[in-house]
Amino acid sequence: MELTSIEFQNFRNYEKISVKINSKLVLLLGDNASGKTNFIEGVYFLSRLESFRSPTQSLVKTGYDHLRIKAKNTTKTMEVVVQTDPVLRGVYKIDNVKTKKNFWSTFRIVNFLPNDLNLFIIGPALRRSFLNQALNQKYKTYSLDLLSLEHVLKQRSALLNSIFKKEAREQELVFWDEQLADLALRISALRREYILFIQKSFNETYQEITDFKNKFSLVYTGLTEQANKTKFMEILYKKRQDEIRSGMNLIGPHRDDFIINKDGILNLNNSSRGELRSQILVLKLLQARYLSYPGSQPIILLDDVFSELDEIRRTKLIEALPDYQIFITTTEEHHLPKVNIDAQVLHIDNGKVIV
Repeated sequence: MELTSIEFQNFRNYEKISVKINSKLVLLLGDNASGKTNFIEGVYFLSRLESFRSPTQSLVKTGYDHLRIKAKNTTKTMEVVVQTDPVLRGVYKIDNVKTKKNFWSTFRIVNFLPNDLNLFIIGPALRRSFLNQALNQKYKTYSLDLLSLEHVLKQRSALLNSIFKKEAREQELVFWDEQLADLALRISALRREYILFIQKSFNETYQEITDFKNKFSLVYTGLTEQANKTKFMEILYKKRQDEIRSGMNLIGPHRDDFIINKDGILNLNNSSRGELRSQILVLKLLQARYLSYPGSQPIILLDDVFSELDEIRRTKLIEALPDYQIFITTTEEHHLPKVNIDAQVLHIDNGKVIV
């Protein structure tokens, strides 16, 4: 599903550009703040209908009230128009036919960003986001379950507060407990499946990239495979008084996490910054494989990742992605690894693209 062309109008610092894409390896070369990341953000937006860094309304170029992104790949034409004035609304077309946002389906995407290192540092919310990014793209039912989970948690939290204030009865929690249990079991089952997929190939892939022979284990801290609705409901009942006192949902997929142990020790306590960076790359490589189907691979976005990798690891990374279309941003052309692929170089200069 390689992109063959893309157009931006009033998107970030691009007023109007149109670019033909003629390679599986595309290098976006330019100074900082020239628009390199904006370009791949536009590619990401066409896949997910959201930005990986900002609210949608902030994507419209200053002084304009709408943006437009249009692209073609080997099978279809995609077009998105987002209007911000008088209200935020979008129009989405595939092959010139309007479609609803919930039914938008173009291509899958995997992005490598400089702040991905925070995956191991900041906390479990980013790790859940990592799981959700892949599972949302692989299973439509998963994204719907996440929306339902958000609703259930909001309603349940409000009820917990009402019970604490003696404005509602504890028995009213049973309905929402059952809803939460059903969602938790489905969401956790897919998260476990994904973690298991990563675990099977993590050590081998890490060695391919680094030549190091460390042993890694991924530990998922959500519901176990043996969990069922009855057991989950029992756990909720035992925590009920704590939840009422705190007014918070203490049990559920919104609390899930996973950790990575390196040679039996938590990776954050046993790895250099460079090693953590390599571990992130392995996770993203395996995410790409997870989202691949015969004859259909996700597009890979590498945003300023190569500046922290030596030439050997840059080359190994690209060689590990032979079947994918890859967009790379960098300030230095020599960061492009020496591989047997002819790269298309796009020079980015303050919202202008020079092929």
